[in-house]
Amino acid sequence: MGNQGKIYTRKAIAQVLMISEKRAKQLTDDGIIEEFSQGHYKLLPAIQGYVGYLQSMVSGGSIDGNEEKARLTRIKREDAELDLQVKRNELHHAHIVEFIVTNSILAFKAKMETLPYKVLPQLMAIPDGSDKSERILAILKKSTAEALTELAAYNPEDFTGGKFSTGLDVPVEGDDE
Repeated sequence: MGNQGKIYTRKAIAQVLMISEKRAKQLTDDGIIEEFSQGHYKLLPAIQGYVGYLQSMVSGGSIDGNEEKARLTRIKREDAELDLQVKRNELHHAHIVEFIVTNSILAFKAKMETLPYKVLPQLMAIPDGSDKSERILAILKKSTAEALTELAAYNPEDFTGGKFSTGLDVPVEGDDE
């Protein structure tokens, strides 16, 4: 405690407290560190003032135990609700949705790419006549409607079981297959 009586410059106090001289001046102006004389400080009171300031910052800015427990309880409840939604097939993991949607789009693309070859023989077989354009239109509408119906078909079972995991590198929770 012999250092309590010794006087140090603001620069020395800043070095001891590991802050800048400017910050030491701010703390002095705020009454946290007490100046002995202009730009000079006693070591022990300066350290005590700064430590007290830091303690008040930590205790004032921290969450108390009850708030932390309430936050943890809220997080656990939200997690349980999400798990329940997954079990009820109301919520799906992003990688599963991405896999199924990608496969659906690829299947639709393939169907659309083969559509002209599928309908061409039917179109070629239509005899000339006044209703030729209506018959061509009907064949094209029917073929595109079939492709669109397949794309629009939503089956919740696609998101459960092991069907979707074929080719996935990502392990899926709940799949025992």
